[in-house]
Amino acid sequence: MKGRDVGAGILLLTVFVAGTRSDLHAQDTTDNPDARVVSVASSVDTVYVAVGEKAPLTFTALDADGKPVPDAYMGVYIGGAEAGYDKDSGQVVGLAPGLTNVAVRVRLPNERAIGFSDTWGGAMIVVTQALATDIRLGKLPRRYYAGLTYHLDARALASGHELEGAELQWTSSDPAVIEVWAGGVLEARKPGAATVSVESVDSGIARRQIEVTVYPSPVSEVSLASASQPGRVGDVVRYEADVVDINGESVADAPVIWSVTNLDAQPFDAMWYETEGAHAAAFVPNEPGRYRITANVGSHRAHTELTVASRPERRTITLVAHGVAPTGQATTDLWVFSGLDGRDYAYTGTYHGNLIYAWDVTDPSTPTIVDSVSFDGRRVNDVKINTARTIAIVTSEHAANRRNGITVLDISEPAHPKRLSHYSEGLTGGVHNTWIVGDLVYAVHYGTRALHIIDISNPEAPTEVGRWQLENSDRFLHDVMVQDGLAYLSYWNDGVVMLDVGNGIKGGTPTEPAFVSQLAYRYRLGSEAYGNTHHAIRYGNYVFTGDEIFGCAECTNGPRGYIHAIDVSDVENPREVAFYRVPEAGAHNIWAEDDKLFIGYYQAGLRVVDVSGELRGDLYRQGRELAVFMTEDSSGTSPNTTDTWGAQPYKGLIYASDGNSGLWITRMEGQALVP
Repeated sequence: MKGRDVGAGILLLTVFVAGTRSDLHAQDTTDNPDARVVSVASSVDTVYVAVGEKAPLTFTALDADGKPVPDAYMGVYIGGAEAGYDKDSGQVVGLAPGLTNVAVRVRLPNERAIGFSDTWGGAMIVVTQALATDIRLGKLPRRYYAGLTYHLDARALASGHELEGAELQWTSSDPAVIEVWAGGVLEARKPGAATVSVESVDSGIARRQIEVTVYPSPVSEVSLASASQPGRVGDVVRYEADVVDINGESVADAPVIWSVTNLDAQPFDAMWYETEGAHAAAFVPNEPGRYRITANVGSHRAHTELTVASRPERRTITLVAHGVAPTGQATTDLWVFSGLDGRDYAYTGTYHGNLIYAWDVTDPSTPTIVDSVSFDGRRVNDVKINTARTIAIVTSEHAANRRNGITVLDISEPAHPKRLSHYSEGLTGGVHNTWIVGDLVYAVHYGTRALHIIDISNPEAPTEVGRWQLENSDRFLHDVMVQDGLAYLSYWNDGVVMLDVGNGIKGGTPTEPAFVSQLAYRYRLGSEAYGNTHHAIRYGNYVFTGDEIFGCAECTNGPRGYIHAIDVSDVENPREVAFYRVPEAGAHNIWAEDDKLFIGYYQAGLRVVDVSGELRGDLYRQGRELAVFMTEDSSGTSPNTTDTWGAQPYKGLIYASDGNSGLWITRMEGQALVP
C-alpha cells in the first residue's frame, strides 16, 4: 500500500526524524536517504488478528523507481487502543476488539515553509474478539438469605487476559430457589439448594458453576447512620446501614441495596453514589435540592433525607496581558519563576521554532521578550527550572543531525540564559519531557520509550546514571513527575506507573527506581477505546492524570481526553475515584496548587477546577469548575482559535501558553476556597 494518508492523530510509538535546520530555511538533503523516499509500502493492506494474538506486518520505504531505501528513518504510529505494534519485530498484537490502523511517516522539513513535508504509509488492523477459555469469579457471598438480592462479578478470560465486552449468560438449576438475571444479579427466593452457572455466549469452553444454599433470612430491622452531612453539591457524605436480627445482633453478610429518590432535585442523575462494602455507601450530589436515601435489605428498609446547597458561584478570569510570540512559531511549554536578579521571568518553548524565549514579566501588564536561545531541534517541547533557579533543562526533538536530547542552560543571569552543554548520549530519539530533582534529570526518551536518569552535578558534562522501563514491546512513555521520592510515569496505554526513587516504600533509590504500582484505564469514545495517559501530577492524596487523544472518530473539532482523579492514599493500591471531563474537548498539561487544578485544555481553553476536600464522581457535573478563559485572538499562527497548552499560577496571577498565540497572563477574581 502506498501513500495513503492515515497519519492524523495517532499514538507515536517510536520516532526517527530526519534533517531539520535551526534557521527554519531550506535544507541541503543531498546525503539524506529520507529525501529519496516517495512512498511507504506495507506487507499487507489489512491485518486480521484476535485479542491476545500476534500477526506480522512490515513496512518498506521506496524511492521514485519503486526500489527500497534501506536507511530511511520511519516513525511508526498506531491509532486507538485496539492494537499494539512492535516495530523491531514487525508484529501487531490484538488488545481489544475493533478497527484501527498503523501509520508510518518519513519526515522531511518543508524546503519552502515552516513545518514538514511528510510521506505516509500504513495498514488497517481488524481486531476480533478471542474465544473465552475461562471465567474468573469475584468474591462470592459467604451465605445467601431468602428474600435478598445479590450481585456476582464474573469476567471472561482468554490466555489469562480479560476479554472486554464478552457476553456472559447466567442460569439457575432451580429458579424457584434462586433466580438469576443478566449481569450476575441473583434473587434468593426461598430456602433450598441450586446450582448457578455462568458461561461465555461465544465459547462452549468457558463455564463456571456455583453451588448455592439459601437460608431463611435472619434480618429483623434496618437503620441508617451518617458519618457527615454535606452542605454543598460535590461534597461526599457516607451512610452506613445497621442490619440486625431479632436479638439486635448484626447480620454482617446481608447485602444492602441502595436507592436515591430526588424529592425536588433535577434531573435524574442528580446524585452519584458507590457502595463501600456490604453495608456502607458514599454519596455525592450533582445538583442542589432534597433527596431521600434508602437502604433496602429484602423487605426491610430505612430512609433518611438529605438537603444540599449549591457550590459558590463561578469566578471571572480577566486578561492582564498577552505576549505574542513571533509569527510562525507555535508556543509549547512554559515555566514562570523569580530570577536570582530579583525579577520575574517566564520561559516558553516553541514548536517549529527551534528555540525558547525568555520573557521579563516583572511588570505582568507588559511582558517583554528579553532574549532567546536556539537549538538544533524543531520542537522544544519542555522547559524546566531547578529549585535553586540556577539551571534550566530544555528538551529537543527533530534535530537535523539526529542528536536530540537535553540542553543544560545557566540561568544565573535569567534575562540571558547561556548554554552549558547538550547531552544526547542514549537520547537521540528525542526527549519529550523531563523533571529535575537536585542534580538529577529524569528524562522521557521517545527512542527507548524509557525513563533515563541523567546526573547534571557537573552541568557541562552530564552523564546517564540510571534507566527504567516497562518490559512490554508496545510501551510508550510520554511524561514524568517526581515528588517526595516517588516518580509518576505517564505510560500511555499502560496508564500511570509509580516508582520508588528514594521514598523507601520499595527500596528504590534516585538512580535505581523500584516499581510500586500501576493503574491503567480505557476511555471509550463511541466504538473506540483509548488509554493515552499523557500527563500525571501528584497533589495531596490524589494523582491527576490526563488523556491526549487525536484522530478519533469523534475528534471533529480537535482532540479529546479528560482528567482522572486517582486516590493514592494507599499508593500500592491506586484507584480512580473521580474525573473532570469537558465535553467535546481534549485535556493537556495540568498544574495543581492551593486546592485547584489549572488545566491547559486545548480547544476548551484555560480551566480552573476546585479539588478541595474529598473527591468522588463527576467533578464537572458537580460544578467544581471555578473559571474558564479562552486563550485566543486575531494574532498568532492560527488566528481566533484556542490551543491552550498549559498553565501555571504565580504571584496571584495565572500564566498560560497557547500553541497558536503565545503567552497569556490573567487574574482570577474571588475568595479562597473553603474545603
